[in-house]
Amino acid sequence: MRKLYTVLLLLATLSATAQRNRKNTASPTQPVYEKGALTSGQPTGIWEYYDRQGELTLRMNYDSSRIAYSRPDTARYLLNIDNKWQEVHPSRAPQYMGSRDKRLVDLASKTRYPVSALQNQVQGVVVLSYVVTEQGQSVDYKIESTPSKDCAEAVWAAVIVLPDRWIPAVYQGKPVAARFFLRVGFTMVGQNELRAHQAALAAAAKSPKVPYVDQMEVTALGIERSVRSVTVPRPGVNNQTGQMRP
Repeated sequence: MRKLYTVLLLLATLSATAQRNRKNTASPTQPVYEKGALTSGQPTGIWEYYDRQGELTLRMNYDSSRIAYSRPDTARYLLNIDNKWQEVHPSRAPQYMGSRDKRLVDLASKTRYPVSALQNQVQGVVVLSYVVTEQGQSVDYKIESTPSKDCAEAVWAAVIVLPDRWIPAVYQGKPVAARFFLRVGFTMVGQNELRAHQAALAAAAKSPKVPYVDQMEVTALGIERSVRSVTVPRPGVNNQTGQMRP
């Protein structure tokens, strides 16, 4: 008996080639994450960004470099105030300049379950922390925990190629640095366990423990295969063949 693994990408947020005139990142069966105009490959005018439920999260005026709308956020964030990290409610929450859900979808599409981890039955959670500075740049990336070096490298390889554009937090009228965490789970489940696994992820997403954590799950689905024995044919004996079956 052996298992073959198919890798699935499951997302939980706790929180294409562009056309010249109008951009819509969705296909008929996918959510619309962003809408706006491009000029010479750069966003111009008003852009709108949405979550996977289709709710507007951010409206940017790129001509004036101003935020036209930001969805209200009453969460507490880990901010650097007077050189000390404190969990407080900022007057303006730090956020990704775009669709945060789309960023996770892009991250998921680039993250691979390492072959070495599959071969060695490695499972666990990679926690990556980083800081969004007062200038809106992400720095100080750090692996807080990982089940293996290869899993950590798989997450980092996906993160490093994402666009680095952020709106910094504002606290008491001044921009301040904010610390974020990315949690990527690597899990191997049997085919019969997949539905329960997905339900557990959905439940966890509805009750986040901290507001500044993004979650993503890379699930390897194990498919059991049994192999029938093969009898070598001999003269005068009927041939018997073996085959793979589910």
